[in-house]
Amino acid sequence: TCRFTSVLSPRHASLTEMGLLSLLRGLRKSEKEARILVLGLDNAGKTTCLKQLSNEEISHVVPTQGFNIKSLVQDGFKLNVWDIGGQKTIRPYWRNYFENTDCLVSNH
Repeated sequence: TCRFTSVLSPRHASLTEMGLLSLLRGLRKSEKEARILVLGLDNAGKTTCLKQLSNEEISHVVPTQGFNIKSLVQDGFKLNVWDIGGQKTIRPYWRNYFENTDCLVSNH
């Protein structure tokens, strides 16, 4: 499982507590939307983390074939999260997703 923890407490942290939302707002001051690219090796837990942030069930997560896109809204800010599969056959195509990405999250 994936845990986003705050430095101040051991409980689960929201995007606000992680500081990610503040960082993205600073980068995209005039807009209320950002694109996040999530990359990592297969079975690293990328999809599980995304499902946890979305408050979705994580008891049955299957490997991502290609990519998933999830839109999350937090405090009026929209995050378009691109979860890219980590299989060896997909990795050469990762570079095709970098354009228009505001934040890269590496999960390993």
